[in-house]
Amino acid sequence: MKVVFASYNNQPGYQSPEEWVEKINKLADLMAALAKHCPVEFVQHIGYNGLFTRNGVEFHFLFTEKKDKHRLPGRMNRMIKQMKPDIVIVSGLIYPLQVIQLRWLLGKNVKIIARHHADKAPKGFRRMLQKSADSFINAYLFTSLGNAGDWIAAGIIKNKKKILELPAASTEFSRMDRTECKEKLGMSGDKNFLWVGRLNANKDPMTVLMGFERYLLTEPNARLFMIFQEADLLKQVEEKIGENKLLTVSVHLVGQIPHDQLREWYSAADHFISGSHNEGGSYALLEAMACGCIPIVTAIPAALKMIDDGKYGIIFKPGDANDLADKLIGLYSIDQQLLSESIEKYFREILSSEAIAAKLYDYCKELLVK
Repeated sequence: MKVVFASYNNQPGYQSPEEWVEKINKLADLMAALAKHCPVEFVQHIGYNGLFTRNGVEFHFLFTEKKDKHRLPGRMNRMIKQMKPDIVIVSGLIYPLQVIQLRWLLGKNVKIIARHHADKAPKGFRRMLQKSADSFINAYLFTSLGNAGDWIAAGIIKNKKKILELPAASTEFSRMDRTECKEKLGMSGDKNFLWVGRLNANKDPMTVLMGFERYLLTEPNARLFMIFQEADLLKQVEEKIGENKLLTVSVHLVGQIPHDQLREWYSAADHFISGSHNEGGSYALLEAMACGCIPIVTAIPAALKMIDDGKYGIIFKPGDANDLADKLIGLYSIDQQLLSESIEKYFREILSSEAIAAKLYDYCKELLVK
């Protein structure tokens, strides 16, 4: 069985194959893990033309000067056909014309899987195209069935049985020595919370701060460290922290740090906290779990799936600061060390690249016999 991953998202700004593979390192790690089970190849347009091989995966790049995701990629689809795949996994659910053309070239025996990337169900004419493309797609990959709700409601995905649940990718992070990491980062005590994400309305840092503010009335020694890149709400966050003495002492705006240093922060902190209202899947949550950092996340489909409906983390209602505060106050009625160790074990067995690749391999085998 041969599996080909195809991305129709043209990236002319990347002239180096090494640079692009590093950019998609999480997907590259997943493909490398899958390559231990079967041959795996990858195709995409970037600003480079040629073949690049890493960790058993062949990356085929086609030169492009245009960042145009809507054109019909005849050359790329013909290349895929020449590879003689059994399975083609298309990145994203927003390329109906490309998928229809691919099906015409491949025939009916090759299975096409569309992989969800937090894509929103389209409206109008594009919705009509997506409905047509559904007939040519054999299966869909979503982090959670709940993430497919809008696509099902819109009538784009007509058969729920075509939906397969699988995280988009994983991380190679693992727990480091907690004591050493805490000393290096200046953390003390056992009530250290970590935020990693954008400061925007969807990630909802304001609800997190309001909930944490109430929690500090019970646990004034708790600390919240906020790591972020995009900072749409930074001014509001700073104003909220500045107007409350407890928050001023307890909340640390770390800002942006190199990604490879995040492992130290996840290993040092006791809890990872997220206020997201909508996500296709959270790499930050995966990274936290890999390091045994206990998640406190909103009850949204992707997060619920990743923490097994609350078995491996704490959940609160999106946008509900009081519910968050109540859950934080109740944290220390549970065995923190035991939960942390079970989360780390669950990640290795279910959410690691190797585990996800094995599950994907099984999905592909089952699809070929249908």
